[in-house]
Amino acid sequence: MKLSDITISEGRRGMDYDKVLEIAESIKIVGLINPITIDRDNKLIAGAHRLEACRHLGLDEIDCIVLNCDELRTELAEIDENLIRNDLDVIGIGELAIRRDEILEALGVRAKVGDNQYNQAGRAPGARSRTTESIANEIGVSKRALQENKQLARNLVPEAKEVVRKEDITKKEALKLARMEPERQKEVANRIQSGEAKSVKDAELKDAKKKITEQTAQSVEANKPTIFVGDGMEWLKRQPPCDLLITDPPYSTDIENIETFASEWLPTALSRVKPTGMAYIFVGAYPGELHAYTGIEPPNGMTLEQVLVWTYKNTLGNNPKDRYKLNWQAILFYRGCEASELDCPLTAEQWAVMEMNAPDGRLGNRYHAWQKPMELAERLIRHSTNPDDVVYDPFACTGTFLLAAAKLGRIACGAEIDSNHAAIAIERGCVYAE
Repeated sequence: MKLSDITISEGRRGMDYDKVLEIAESIKIVGLINPITIDRDNKLIAGAHRLEACRHLGLDEIDCIVLNCDELRTELAEIDENLIRNDLDVIGIGELAIRRDEILEALGVRAKVGDNQYNQAGRAPGARSRTTESIANEIGVSKRALQENKQLARNLVPEAKEVVRKEDITKKEALKLARMEPERQKEVANRIQSGEAKSVKDAELKDAKKKITEQTAQSVEANKPTIFVGDGMEWLKRQPPCDLLITDPPYSTDIENIETFASEWLPTALSRVKPTGMAYIFVGAYPGELHAYTGIEPPNGMTLEQVLVWTYKNTLGNNPKDRYKLNWQAILFYRGCEASELDCPLTAEQWAVMEMNAPDGRLGNRYHAWQKPMELAERLIRHSTNPDDVVYDPFACTGTFLLAAAKLGRIACGAEIDSNHAAIAIERGCVYAE
């Protein structure tokens, strides 16, 4: 067949000219081993690089295999060849695979067709049949991956396709984008293209943070946190069950017998938590204190789920010579027997070790030596409660946990035996409870 008589489809993707030169060198040495494939109208089906290599060498003719099939079957053959031989992106592969399924359906052949059925559909006798699975194998992907490519091609809006093709987006992220509503796809794609977000995950993370900021910014003036001045355990015994207990009791450095103290207050406090509730108890990092608390059996079917860690790097403290400086505290995390999952959508907040600086007196926000960061308080309360849930703190001190809970729209109540600390809590926004 004369090279000048062969036509190439306009939709065929570009050439890899390094590959063309490599094939040309081989043809000069051993000749054309594998003929190209054309249809009865001299339209190329398979062998574009071989055809171009022959043109590069200035040859006039080329060996051909002619398939005597109609237009749909010609297109099907060309799609198979493109899927196997061309360097397509995931969307390009998906678009061709979808078109392949449409042609097979039009021909009355199932996509998972076998060799005999495929030949009956019109391929030349002796031609190699290609099932969807065999094509997936030949292009180096799994059958599932090929289905995912089709999902991307079918579900992504044009703006999202452009971003997937141009930007550094993983297939996993592209699939996440494809599962979004069309308008949401456009929004995320535009944000990535403009540089506002680096990836789909980054866009979602920014949206989640914005939502949290909006929630925490809402004022709860009508429901200020209340604080009772007196013994926290006596106060707690008079309260109905709560959804969350979060508190920071005195440490072993302030208590003569930490084991006795822990065994007296902790079971009572945990008994006031609903079966659907949770509790966070802050304790010191000293071995004796950890032993005293973790050895206590929780009441009412509650379980000590984990020992979390809050770590900080902005306080110096003492400088011992016989041990390491402590820059962390333990948080005992308890769950009720009917407690739901944590509401923790941000991956950055899902770690058991939480690193954030302690309140710094230089910024005017430190009211007590062991005061906890407002950010940490809000994080734990968000994870374990819903708006209008009841939150208790029987060792409220200067009110950080109560203020954080109220800021998030929870009903916050607590007690503090030291009237000076309670006065600071009032100054910060709490109100006295009778």
